[in-house]
Amino acid sequence: MNRQTIITVAKSIVIIMILLAVVFALRAPAADLNILPNEIKGDYVDSSGLPYFSEMDSYYNLRLTENYVNNGHVGDIDYGNGTQMDMHRYAPDGNVIDYEFGIVYITSFLHDIANQYFGSHGIREVAFWTGAIIASLAVIPAFIFARRLTNDFGAITATLIIALAPNYFAHTFPGFFDTDMFYYIFSLFFIFFFVECIRTDNLALKVIYAILSIISIGLFSISWTGYIFYVGLMGIFAVVYLIACFIFNVGENNQEQYSNKLIWFIRQKEVLSIILLLVIGFIGLAAFRGIDGVLGIFGTLFGLLSLQSAGTVVGGFPNVLISVAEMQMPNLLGAGMGSAFLANSNGVVNGIGGISVLFAGLIVLYILVSRVFKLRNVTKPKTTNAKPSKANRVSASKKIDDSKKFKLSLGQLTSFGSTQDEISQTKRITILYACLFLVWTVITILAVTRGSRFITTIVLPFGLMTGIFVGYVTDYFKNKLKNDKLLAVIVILCAALAAYPLTQINLMYGLILLVVLLAVGLASIYLKQNKSADTTRVPIKNYIAVVLVVLALVSPTVCGAYVTSNQVVPGTSDPMWNAMTWINENTENNTVITSWWDFGYLFEIAADRQVTFDGGSQSGDRAYWLGQAMTTSDLEYSAGIFRMLDSSGTKPQEDLYNFTGDYGKTTEILKEILPMTAQNATDTLVNNYHLTNEQAQQVVNGTHPANPRPVMFVASSDMLQKAGWWSYFGDWNFTNQSSQNYNYYVPTKQVTVEPNSVGKLPLLNQSGLLVNAVIERGQGNNSTTAYTEALSTYNNSEIVINGSTYNPLNISNIMVIEDGYLVKNESVGNVENANYTLFLMGESNVYTPILIDNKLANSMFTQLYLLGGANQNVFTMVHMENGVSLWQVNFNNTVAGGGSASTNTTNR
Repeated sequence: MNRQTIITVAKSIVIIMILLAVVFALRAPAADLNILPNEIKGDYVDSSGLPYFSEMDSYYNLRLTENYVNNGHVGDIDYGNGTQMDMHRYAPDGNVIDYEFGIVYITSFLHDIANQYFGSHGIREVAFWTGAIIASLAVIPAFIFARRLTNDFGAITATLIIALAPNYFAHTFPGFFDTDMFYYIFSLFFIFFFVECIRTDNLALKVIYAILSIISIGLFSISWTGYIFYVGLMGIFAVVYLIACFIFNVGENNQEQYSNKLIWFIRQKEVLSIILLLVIGFIGLAAFRGIDGVLGIFGTLFGLLSLQSAGTVVGGFPNVLISVAEMQMPNLLGAGMGSAFLANSNGVVNGIGGISVLFAGLIVLYILVSRVFKLRNVTKPKTTNAKPSKANRVSASKKIDDSKKFKLSLGQLTSFGSTQDEISQTKRITILYACLFLVWTVITILAVTRGSRFITTIVLPFGLMTGIFVGYVTDYFKNKLKNDKLLAVIVILCAALAAYPLTQINLMYGLILLVVLLAVGLASIYLKQNKSADTTRVPIKNYIAVVLVVLALVSPTVCGAYVTSNQVVPGTSDPMWNAMTWINENTENNTVITSWWDFGYLFEIAADRQVTFDGGSQSGDRAYWLGQAMTTSDLEYSAGIFRMLDSSGTKPQEDLYNFTGDYGKTTEILKEILPMTAQNATDTLVNNYHLTNEQAQQVVNGTHPANPRPVMFVASSDMLQKAGWWSYFGDWNFTNQSSQNYNYYVPTKQVTVEPNSVGKLPLLNQSGLLVNAVIERGQGNNSTTAYTEALSTYNNSEIVINGSTYNPLNISNIMVIEDGYLVKNESVGNVENANYTLFLMGESNVYTPILIDNKLANSMFTQLYLLGGANQNVFTMVHMENGVSLWQVNFNNTVAGGGSASTNTTNR
């Protein structure tokens, strides 16, 4: 290793350490919950002072990790043959654990290290920080990969864009404990070593790189389900690269020794490299995933790509993935013209670091592809005896060091080499990276169309290409740019691009940065400097311009990361956690918690009880039945659904489907028999639907089990905002395979309305439309009323269309609760296109209006959560926290359970 290489490596290590510190420091503030006022911050931390996790998947990973550390296995039941059961999920039977345990192993390791060297730390505390620690390590492969392609400036740029990418950063700060942390580390190492295996001429190094590449994807395969995407990506790249090599005659120039071109090509080292990767890859992945896992790669890949077919149905039921935000088609850009210059998760362009990164990447991609076609016509080197200028001469050690990097200069794109070997090497390397980045870009663009979760994938090629762009710019500024006017324009433009993202955080700081950058940049250009006798020395103004280019490219990503880490709010708070603790301490161990799937993982760990479904076991049929249970006004039917799902699962549904062959018909029959007694249900199946007694009894044994498990229904304020989805699934039409959403409109705050006064609160504000709830109070009792008004946000006046006042949220009914008593429940008259009920809660002159779609006005959820369960005894509220109520299902009080749904006469 020569001196120049040693210096390069040492410098790179120092830069990597600095970048690691910067990247982690930007993530760390997420633990401080800076966006929350101090007076409520305590509600979002647990009893130890540690903030709750930011999303629910973290609690699933935490539960598995705690099981592993405490019991030596992740499941609740370990059968000892590699099969483990999770009995907290998917009532009543649980499910076999089929998961990647990389997150469990690394957290367990960090837990051991922390307790051995840094005092006493619990699993939860270590898990809280694991994502931020591991994700920050993405700096290492990002810098190594980028430094292989460009210079230090370019590598720093690429590393910051990748390691702080908005969608990646938003899943890897403290308190976000999920498998995303591994995403960039293993994918970058896999692709880097894959490419190096092809690139090197040394057979021993080929084998080493191939092994390292497969180890990387093998570790990836036990850390994240989507690893198969990169297996498919590099498989496509290998095919495209081999075709390009064949077309452009990449290889040794001895074709005349072979009978045809194909035989010649098969003997080339490019083909050898791909075969070597295939063989080692099969052996290596078989070691990690087993033979069946390797053979099933293609099926898994197609399954991954079909995840986003959210419009399709699953066995006649709606696809539940349509309600997952990351499965939605992303916007190209966020709202507003200025959004193009910001980095956030609001759009694809924002997700890769802003429009500057997009253009930089596309410029490099164009240059690489166009250079390939230019090389196609280059057959002989240009003969020249001219010596390079002093400015372009380098030492022998520098030449050796540069030969280990792939660098292209904008100022030398017409130079392909002075010898035939140099031309062949240039062609080979150019085609290699052109194919890599072309395939990588196209495949990730296609992936992004399948859902916003894939924005994370497109950052990698654009981040690396932006680093190459900075390398181009550096070479051009150092060797070609002599025009001070052009340099001043570049300084002004880059200073503005660097400062703008900061102005969105703090206007004053942004303006100060702009002034400082302009002052330094322009001063370096126009202030008189002593001319150096060394004509090879690059002026300081050119280096400052390069730094400004780097700042312009990374500023959106860095500022976006700062904003994200300082706006973190945990995904739960004390009321929900305390409610689950109450269940743990006051219910039987076989109690099932049922609610919408979002909080399922938290229910499992906090209450230590089984759930109906959670974020990893949500399915179309269970989403349909839970939606039905909450949307219907028949509480007997709701109880019947819970009795079936939580004691028998969907087995009765499958049994009945075997007899009908139609899920639509099956659900209609179940809807009819679930509220009945077991005997009436059996008679109905036999007499009306012509099942045999044995078939009917088989179905009824599941719909009406003799000893149903205890069920606790959780109603919470977040379900008001989610009503659009659970009502969508609950109102699913099996005939035309469609549905529609019904919503609650909930204000973000309350309003004080004294007697003889009027108050307003906005319920909807979008697309130029503002809908307010207007609350009017008189002097006497029961004098409170309310209505909705629709105004234009442009002039704050009523909207008139064809001579009529436009209001899409007209109300037909109003319900008023004063100090806990229902004082008004009446129609407001004959109002055209009125499809909503205005629910108004008032206490001590403070009012909260909630606008309810009439479809939900008498729904089970409205009856329980908003009306307090009055006039029914099927559900009993057994515990309440702020915004969370727990309802025990009284099967004995239902007709099906042998009781009668007597009413509670109080209106309180």
